[in-house]
Amino acid sequence: MLKEKRNEKEKAYDVAILGAGPAGLTAAIYSLRYGLKTIVISKDIGGVANYADVIENYPGFEGKGIELMQKFAEQAKKQGAEIMFDELVSIERAGKNFAVNTKNKRIGAKAVIISLGTQHKRLGIPGEAKFIGRGISFCSACDAPLYKNKVVAVIGGGNAAATSALILSVHASKVFLIHKGDELKAEKARAERIKKNKKIEVLYGTIPKEVRGNDFVEALAVEQAGKARDIKLDGIFVEIGSVPATTFAKELGVDLDDKGYIITDENMYTNIKGILAAGDMVKSRLKQVIVSASQGATAAKSAYDYINQ
Repeated sequence: MLKEKRNEKEKAYDVAILGAGPAGLTAAIYSLRYGLKTIVISKDIGGVANYADVIENYPGFEGKGIELMQKFAEQAKKQGAEIMFDELVSIERAGKNFAVNTKNKRIGAKAVIISLGTQHKRLGIPGEAKFIGRGISFCSACDAPLYKNKVVAVIGGGNAAATSALILSVHASKVFLIHKGDELKAEKARAERIKKNKKIEVLYGTIPKEVRGNDFVEALAVEQAGKARDIKLDGIFVEIGSVPATTFAKELGVDLDDKGYIITDENMYTNIKGILAAGDMVKSRLKQVIVSASQGATAAKSAYDYINQ
């Protein structure tokens, strides 16, 4: 919780939306159409949807994820959305309402929609933290061109890892796909493309142990079939899944499931009155842009109903 006092006057809104991904931006569009004074607070636009190299299953759109998110943002701004780029510090009760504390502001709101999405899982091995941004990346769609004619590794065995390996193979001279299991968990079509791609070598039963280098990644120490081995590399892409960004929700007392996802009802209400949630951080069967957008719209309607009760 925030301890320090702030001198500036608290700005008051009907709804504070935390996160500017598909759920947050859709919630903003609908909140404004319901006539609610609305603010969106986020460090960036788009969230993890930006990392999608190609989106082919969002009706009426086909292209890069970052392009779709820009369209979401443009529409929200056209509706009159106020977007504040800042880092979230805490959410707390303020009488019947809530206070959202960022590094630079204190925002008052009658209702809060939490749509912070997910965060990439880390390997948790020596050298990882040191080399993030210096050879370790979590976004092949963003950084693949930087590795033209170089040797890289993708760590993971699911759809994200397979897609990352295929994207990198367009630029890199060699791609190692490092997977701890004995077969890929990716969709059959992607797995088949991996097998046919001569630039990609899949290393099954292989566990990353340490990232090595001086100023930049130079090698990855792994354990393969019980034997230690160093793989010389220019870059490493980590694709081992994601976790919901629910720290602030947990501190507020919002109910989470055993995997850390927010539990809501069908109207996106949490167990805390006035706190709603939408997007990938919510417990649901499918994590897709279209699902997040739907939840964002529902959350906005529910926020309107709550405020006008």
